[in-house]
Amino acid sequence: MIGSWIKKYQANKAVKNFKNSQLGKCISHHTEKYFYGDTLLSSFQQENKENIIKDFHHRVFMVCLSDNPFMSMREAITEYGCGLSSYQIYCINESNKADSEYANTPYISGKMHKHISSCSDHVDELKEMKWKYPEISNDDLIAFCNSRAALYTYYLNGMNYVRMELKDSDDTKDWLRPFVKSMLIWTEDHMRSNIGLPSLLENSLDGLKHSTFMNLVADGHKNPYFEWETKWASE
Repeated sequence: MIGSWIKKYQANKAVKNFKNSQLGKCISHHTEKYFYGDTLLSSFQQENKENIIKDFHHRVFMVCLSDNPFMSMREAITEYGCGLSSYQIYCINESNKADSEYANTPYISGKMHKHISSCSDHVDELKEMKWKYPEISNDDLIAFCNSRAALYTYYLNGMNYVRMELKDSDDTKDWLRPFVKSMLIWTEDHMRSNIGLPSLLENSLDGLKHSTFMNLVADGHKNPYFEWETKWASE
């Protein structure tokens, strides 16, 4: 019994030390901004907010305590970046694309939301929603994708603070946003193939090229953007 009390005390002390650290303060500020600022997540019910915040803080804490924090962080970044792209591509439209960093990217159409009904047959969570709620509208499916994309953005941008803490960022030419862009391009190209739309990419293997960015990130390559861009530039 004394042993379990000591472990609990040590765990509580570790959590307190983390919250008081610079990283912990950044994560807290990030959470405040996303759940209590002018964002989509602010509309979530309080219980949902608390569960999500608790889950994310636990994930950050476990990454920091892992045997290899760098690889644990990269694994999380890969998961959240791919998760974001798998929903954002179905809710981004031409208007908000024009105001985004993807404005000049011809391979992200901003039109996949118009095909949400067909796309949902190839996305497990959306397919299950249509099965559960046969009367669900396309607008509701798009709204759901918006919520999921907002949630993954919170996780991704929050884990980015850990990435910066681990000196895995570059102020001059960073890899995180190009990675997310490649995942969006790959997701759209893959789905266009699934539902019978023509590819926007110039070559048939370009989708595969973009998907390899994910492998470089997940495998822990020092500068995945440099390695990805120089590899395919030489092909």
